[in-house]
Amino acid sequence: MRNIVFIVIAFVLSFSGRVCAGNPVYSDNSLRNDAEKLLVEWVDALLAYQCEGLHPSLDGGILCPACARIHGRIGDTVLPLMYLADKTGNDKYLLAAKKLMKWMENVHRPDGSWMNDVHVSDWSGTTVFAAIALYEAVHYHGHLLDDSTRNHWKEQLLEAGEFMMKNPQMYSRRMQGSMKRLNNVNYSASATYALQALGEMFDRPDFKEEARIVASDLKKFFTANDSFLYGEGPKIWTPTKNGCLPVDLGYNVEESLPNLAYYALMVNDRELLSIVERSMNTHLEFMLPDGAWDNSWGTRSFKWTYWGGRTSDGFMGGYYAMAAHHPEYLEAIRRNIQLLKKSTDDGLLHAGRDYRASGIPACIHHTFGHAKALTAFLELPPVKTQQYKALPRDNAYGVKYFRDIRTWLVAEGPWRSTCTGFDAEYKVKGTHPMGGAVSLLWHEQAGPVFAATTNRYALIEAPNMQSNSRKYIMSGTPRVEMVQYGTIYSNLDDLDTDITYTKEKDTHNFHVNTHLVDIDQQTPIQGSMPVSMDYVYSKQGVTIKMDHCPYSAYMVLPVITSLLDVTEVDSKNMRIRKENGILEISCVNGYLKVAPTDADGRIFNPVPGFSFIPLQVFPESPSKKIIVKIIYN
Repeated sequence: MRNIVFIVIAFVLSFSGRVCAGNPVYSDNSLRNDAEKLLVEWVDALLAYQCEGLHPSLDGGILCPACARIHGRIGDTVLPLMYLADKTGNDKYLLAAKKLMKWMENVHRPDGSWMNDVHVSDWSGTTVFAAIALYEAVHYHGHLLDDSTRNHWKEQLLEAGEFMMKNPQMYSRRMQGSMKRLNNVNYSASATYALQALGEMFDRPDFKEEARIVASDLKKFFTANDSFLYGEGPKIWTPTKNGCLPVDLGYNVEESLPNLAYYALMVNDRELLSIVERSMNTHLEFMLPDGAWDNSWGTRSFKWTYWGGRTSDGFMGGYYAMAAHHPEYLEAIRRNIQLLKKSTDDGLLHAGRDYRASGIPACIHHTFGHAKALTAFLELPPVKTQQYKALPRDNAYGVKYFRDIRTWLVAEGPWRSTCTGFDAEYKVKGTHPMGGAVSLLWHEQAGPVFAATTNRYALIEAPNMQSNSRKYIMSGTPRVEMVQYGTIYSNLDDLDTDITYTKEKDTHNFHVNTHLVDIDQQTPIQGSMPVSMDYVYSKQGVTIKMDHCPYSAYMVLPVITSLLDVTEVDSKNMRIRKENGILEISCVNGYLKVAPTDADGRIFNPVPGFSFIPLQVFPESPSKKIIVKIIYN
């Protein structure tokens, strides 16, 4: 059986000429040590929730304190458990792995698949991810197992491979028979690696041939200009009128691209490696300097957690496998791990900065999924490469436009921002922001100022999302809004938006012509309601203008504010005192009000997990302009 470690080493050596003699060489020992410490913290916390001696249907499972149940994908924890058993020699991890896989019989079906959840979701497409975790556990650490356990796990792996072969509607990228649409692309991208790995483990040429065919088909699912992998949504055959196809950064970087990289390395598919490399580079443009992934615009951004995705695994292993000739990938991993550490409390990874302060417990799905990704990275051999610490978004380059997702990234002075007119929709309405929205605003000292949420919070994937348990909820995306007969109309769902970017001396100007519509793109009873807005960026700050305010509309600025921030708000100014300065939002034209909040003076949105003060900006008289300036001193 071909060992992926040796394949990766060969790939690394093939690019070793990129590190020139005399250049400093960066050792990643400290990075790996940090990752391993975090992994131990996470896994030990998970084991505190493992059931023992309660009932056969519970024993071995790991209870989720947020969801009050055992998640069906908890079996993915078998990989980090087996890694730590091998690394530390501590039998508690090996015993926990065996008990866990015994509990997984509760979600194991006669057809060889694993269900997503017990009695909550019978979706079995996630079998591909369970198979990858179990395969790597056996492949790297199977020598720790007794013959009976090892044979049983391998039997289940073979059955999982058979299931994937028999269910092309879940994993193929080809329309077959009565299939009306393809499944989300993360499943087929991951099936390439799973089927190839199982094909080699069991000497099954049919598995490997199917992996080759799916991988070949996937080469057509990268956008023409920017090499985004697309397919996270149903409308993949015809671009929108603005040329967009369904792309989600979170699932791409944390599942699809890593698993495609693993597959391409295993079979030495240089064409696919080149495509994946270009795509990885494009996606890395969206990492913020603090290690966050900016998925404020993606089709499945309802699963966004700022540091990554709720139920995706993590980008570390796939990017690490390609890091020998991309040392910035190591830096991206380092910064993201630091952010993951900051987001960990009581050993569990929280799905956002303000969960704990807002009284929301941590779902363990985030911990075990990213523990799996950390382990996948640690399984690979160490990399030494030229030291290089700059990420693309570190640099104040001005503006970059990504045509395939109709999205602009702004990097001016200490400010980073995202302006989006991405109009490829997911399966339901009201998910990611459109309509020329500022989906993210970030400052190098203040941190996140705005971060988009779903346009209307709903449990789009109920087993994989947390419900809102507080009184108030609203969108966290800056917008123009009006309420009529209980229906909210805003620019966030508008599919008929024009966006023009111009540069004038030291400023970057976005002029947006949009409309107020509800989440179903329906107009108010008065008919079409156009709105014109301008965003002006400079080193000093951001100015937002609205030329005229139509019929009872107002601007909403949900300003991210922790409970530790001291805030002052009057009719003209909002000041937020932070550790290193003051964030000030001043109303040049118009006046400010604060919408109703919970008792702590904030509104908390579970995606991406920030609390904010909901500023409303009203014109001083009908049809007057609104002008707001945002600075940090």
